[in-house]
Amino acid sequence: MRRRLLALLLGLPLVGAVALPAAAAPSLPYHEIVDGVRQLAAQQLGRRPNEIDTVSSLFGQGLTENGLTALVIAIQDEFGVVIPDDEIHHAKYNDTIVGLSVRRLADMVQRHSRGE
Repeated sequence: MRRRLLALLLGLPLVGAVALPAAAAPSLPYHEIVDGVRQLAAQQLGRRPNEIDTVSSLFGQGLTENGLTALVIAIQDEFGVVIPDDEIHHAKYNDTIVGLSVRRLADMVQRHSRGE
């Protein structure tokens, strides 16, 4: 919904409910991305956003595999990005130091919103 409103305000064409082109939309500041991912994670975990630690593993905070799938879909819809499955897999299994946290997901959103 946020993308549709932004598209209307910027005069971008709409396809269905998604504004195109995504690259034309101004990129969000990092703290807004973190806040958005934190809010979506909180919804998935049934908690308040201020109860979600942004640097700790989301699995350590109670996220399940099914919850992760739903969270990634919600993040992709909210921010209009596609996060490759292999990147999520790497963060879950190959990076035990950083793990899959709100900030790690926010980093992915920021990187893919710039087309990297």
